[in-house]
Amino acid sequence: MIVAGLLATAVAGIEPGQDKPARKTTDPPIAARGKLGQDLFLAIDHRDLARVESLIKNGADPNARNGLEFTPLYIAAASHQADVMQSLLSAGSEADAESPYGSPLTFAAMTANAQGADLLYAHGVNVDTARGDGDTVLMMASISGYPPFVAELLKRKADVNAKSGDDSTALLYAARAGNLEVGKMLVAAGASVDDADAYGQTPLMAAAQNGHADFVGMLLDNGAKPNTRDGSKRTALILAASYGDYPEVIRALVKGGADVKATDAKGRTAGTCAAVHGYTQTAAVLGNRAPTSKIGDPRKAILISLKTLQSSMAEFARDTNCVSCHQEGLGRITTGMARGRGFPTDAAVRKIQALRVDGALNAMKPLHEQALKNPEVMKQVPLIEINEVNSTDTWLLAGRAAQKEPPNAASAAMALVLARQQTPNGSWTFSLPRVPMQSSVFTFTALAVRALEAYAPKSHAKETAAQIGRAKGWLLGTPAQTCDDRAFRLLGLKWAGASSAQRRKALQEVLAAQLPDGGWAQIAGLHSDAYATGQALYALHEGGGIAVSSPVYKRGVKFLLRTQDDDGSWYVNKRAIPANNYFDAGFPHGESQFASFNGTCWATMALLETVGRQ
Repeated sequence: MIVAGLLATAVAGIEPGQDKPARKTTDPPIAARGKLGQDLFLAIDHRDLARVESLIKNGADPNARNGLEFTPLYIAAASHQADVMQSLLSAGSEADAESPYGSPLTFAAMTANAQGADLLYAHGVNVDTARGDGDTVLMMASISGYPPFVAELLKRKADVNAKSGDDSTALLYAARAGNLEVGKMLVAAGASVDDADAYGQTPLMAAAQNGHADFVGMLLDNGAKPNTRDGSKRTALILAASYGDYPEVIRALVKGGADVKATDAKGRTAGTCAAVHGYTQTAAVLGNRAPTSKIGDPRKAILISLKTLQSSMAEFARDTNCVSCHQEGLGRITTGMARGRGFPTDAAVRKIQALRVDGALNAMKPLHEQALKNPEVMKQVPLIEINEVNSTDTWLLAGRAAQKEPPNAASAAMALVLARQQTPNGSWTFSLPRVPMQSSVFTFTALAVRALEAYAPKSHAKETAAQIGRAKGWLLGTPAQTCDDRAFRLLGLKWAGASSAQRRKALQEVLAAQLPDGGWAQIAGLHSDAYATGQALYALHEGGGIAVSSPVYKRGVKFLLRTQDDDGSWYVNKRAIPANNYFDAGFPHGESQFASFNGTCWATMALLETVGRQ
C-alpha cells in the first residue's frame, strides 16, 4: 500500500471542482532509473538469484532507483535475501543509500533481518539513519521485536532516546507491541521511561492500553510515573480500563501507585470506564462489581462513526496527494454501503475522492492499455517491481464499485492489468506485509474477484470467468490461519459463485473463532478488537448468509456497541511494521489511527448490516 510516490503524482493536480486531473503522467519516472533497473527489481521480488547475477553481469545498475527512491538493496534487505544482498554489494550497491523511507538497514530492521544487517554493518552503515517522519532504525527494530537485532544496534551506540517527528521513541514502540525483552534492553541502555509522544502518551500508557501486563510491571519497576496524563487527560489506569479487560494490568498499575480515583476529562474513573464498556474482570478489580454497560442503538453508533470517518477522509484528501487503500478503498466501501442504506454521507468528500481515484485511473490508462499488449511495457507499471499492484488496485476498484461508479475504459484497463497478476495457482499475492490490512493472500484474491466482476470488460468474459474459477479453486483448497484469511475466504467464495455447500467449511471456521466476549481477534493470542470483529460479522452475513438476528451476530454487535468510543471511533492497536511514513490524518488514536480507521470501517459495516436497505 505504498502508493504515495507513484499513483499520488497522478492525482497531484486535482483540486475540488475540477473534472479532470491536471496532468496525465506520473512523476518520478515509472520505470526504475538505471540500466536494467526494473528487471533487477523484479528478479529480486521473484527471489531469483540466478537472474539477479545474470543481470548484474550484463551491466544492471545495482544503485537503480524506483519511483519511491528504493534501491534494489532495500527490497533484498526487507525480504531476507542475504545472497542477493551480497551480490548487490559486491557489484557496488551503496550500502547506506538513503531515501524518504530510510536506508537498506531500515528495511532490514522492519523485518528483523539480522543476517542482512550484518552484511550492511560490514560496509560501515549509519545505525542512526532516520526516515522522513523521523523514525530511526532502532525504532523499526523495536517494533519488529527481535532482541538480537536490537542488541547489536545498541552495541553500535544507536541513539536510544532519539525521537520521531511526533516524539515517539523506540521504547514507546516496543511498549505498544509488548516486546518485553526489547523493552528491557532499551531501559538498560538508558531509555527514558517517561518520554511522551506528541499526543502525551508514555510507554507506560501504551503498554497498559494494549494489555501488556509484564511490560507495565517492568516500566514501573524502573521508575515510570503511574499517574501521568495524556493529551486527553487519561492516565495509564484509565486507558487500560477503557480498551480491554486487563485485570493483571490493573493490578500491576495499582500496586505501582496508580490513583484509582483519578478521573478523565468527563469525570469518569477507571472503574467507571471499565463498567461502561462491560469489562467485568477489570471492573471487579477496581470495585465496580455491577457493570453498567448499556447496549446502544446501532443506528446512532453508525451516525457518529460516519461523521468521524468522513472528517478524516476530508483531511486526508486535503493534506495528501495519495490515493490510499484505507481512505479511498475501505473507507469508500463503508460510505458506499452507508449511503445504500439511507444514511447521509458527505457529498463533498464523495466528489473529491471520486476525482482522486479517477484521476489515478485516467493517468494510468495509456500505460495500462499498452501493458496489455506488450509484456515489456507491463514491467513498467508503477509498483509492479515490488508487487504492490494487487494491494493497490484491488482496494481502489472495490471502493469504486461500492460507490456504484460505472465501468469505463480506465477501470477496464486497470482491471485487466490486475487480472494479469494472478499467479498460476489462482491467487493474487503481495510482497511486503503491513498487518492486518495487507497481510493475507486471501484478501487480495477475494478483492481481485470482486474487482473483475465489477470492471472486467464483457469482451473478456470467458477469460475473466476462467480466472475467477481458478481463484475459487485456490480459496477452496488453501488453509486459513488468521481472521483476515477466514473472512476473505468466505467473502471470496461468495463473490466467485461458490455454492452454500462449498462455503460451509469456511463459514464454520469463522463462527468457531468467536471469543467468549462476543468478539474476534486478528490472530490467535490477541484480544478481540473492532477490526477483526467487524470483519468477521460482515463476512458471516455477506459471505455466509448468517442472519443478523442470530445469537452469534447479536453477540458480536453487542461487543462493538459497548466498545465504541464517544467520538464514534473504535481503537485498534497498530501492529503493522510502518513501511509508510507516519502522518496525522485527523483520526483519533495517534499512531494507531490508521489501524483504528480501518477497524472503525469494519465495525460500521457490521452494524450497517443490522439496518434495512433503503
